[in-house]
Amino acid sequence: MSTKLSSNKGDSHRIMTHDLTSILSVDFENMTITAEPGVNMGQITHYLVPKGYALLIQVEMESLTIGGLSMGFGMETNSHVVGFFQESVVKYEMVLCDGRVQTVTEASDPELFFALPWSCGTLGFLTAVTAKIVKVKPFMHVTYIPTYTNKEFASKLKELSESPNPPAFLEATVYSLETAVIQVAEFADVTTPEQKRKVHAINWWWKPFYYKWVETFIKKGEGKKGKEREGDEYIPLLHFYHRFTRSIFWEIEEMIPFSNHPLYRFFWGWMGAPEVSLLKLFQGPAIRKASVEAHVVQESIMPIQDLEEGVEKYDEWFGVYPLLVFPLRVYDRGDLSGFLHPTKRNLVPGTNWGIWVDLGAYGTPREVRNGRPWSAKKVIREMEAWTRERGGFQAYYTDLFCTRKEFRQMYDHTLLDKCRKRLNATDAFPEVYDKIRPEAGIVDLKEEEEREREKQENSTN
Repeated sequence: MSTKLSSNKGDSHRIMTHDLTSILSVDFENMTITAEPGVNMGQITHYLVPKGYALLIQVEMESLTIGGLSMGFGMETNSHVVGFFQESVVKYEMVLCDGRVQTVTEASDPELFFALPWSCGTLGFLTAVTAKIVKVKPFMHVTYIPTYTNKEFASKLKELSESPNPPAFLEATVYSLETAVIQVAEFADVTTPEQKRKVHAINWWWKPFYYKWVETFIKKGEGKKGKEREGDEYIPLLHFYHRFTRSIFWEIEEMIPFSNHPLYRFFWGWMGAPEVSLLKLFQGPAIRKASVEAHVVQESIMPIQDLEEGVEKYDEWFGVYPLLVFPLRVYDRGDLSGFLHPTKRNLVPGTNWGIWVDLGAYGTPREVRNGRPWSAKKVIREMEAWTRERGGFQAYYTDLFCTRKEFRQMYDHTLLDKCRKRLNATDAFPEVYDKIRPEAGIVDLKEEEEREREKQENSTN
């Protein structure tokens, strides 16, 4: 869900692909679905879930497309077990810059297969994706675990995500510097009277937003110890999968401050949240630039051992709550690691993977709310530098204020550059940085780029 108004393709010859919006086939024997890149998560869940299936990594926002998740990146609350969305893809169909149609699998072309994720269409045009599906049950059994210090929260989440027997689904929501709720979930059937009493269809339009409901478990668990703190319920599967759609995580209250009021929900909640892509049509460059200095949409994907410090830094930089927390498994495949090449210190001992955490902040910074100056450029560049130093990554559907050199320090371009050269894509498609950087007029990096040039010249003299 990018905040940008432009895709920076103004100087390019653009080929329309917006009609590629069909589910092509489902192979229930091999447990895969093949879809064109414009098919979104809402289409897939409403097609598969009634049949008892879902994507292996079923991303919660309905408007996100399978093409964007495959050639960009995507995550869900089982990503601590599976990894990013790319780990569920078994085949890509592409049109290369010379017009050839090429099917790419790990066996047919391992270098290209692992270079495609995060490449943002800089290697060719995606025309179809084949991804893994799984059998599901009608409900998700969710357990809510409140924590009351930042240290307790970070420690508990690390323990759960790195466990030899981790929960199937795991996420957390941070409500203040010291309070958070960890959510653990498993697929479930509901058969007994006790289970039926705990069924909670959270996504009816008159219901409180999911994140508001989760917050109630902080008060419910106060003064209790161990398992007595926890609460649990059974959520219908479609309600769980799209639990953040109504509230756009928690951005809806920035747009409609009274949107969680019972009267608003009851009378107008059925209309749902505004479509983000539609809102951007009415935003305009001036409002877009002003919003960058008064509103934050940022995600740092940091090693889990740095989460405690990360929450403290977010409080200092942004002062925005709630915070989204998704643990993610990142694999070290050596030369085939692609854009994400994890540092050895961040891997779980004896494995080829480690746990990173996507920490998301969405809202109005504390300084802005209090009428004090807040420099988006200064703060976001500090966040980017901190993330790079710790071997982390930044979600690049947010606004990146790094230079091209800094971007290449954060993301390993070795495999991507090799494949772009082999496919003659270097002159046919722009670099990733050119596609994802903020549009002109949002941030001025001339001073930083000049310092980089001077440093480079001095080092060569």
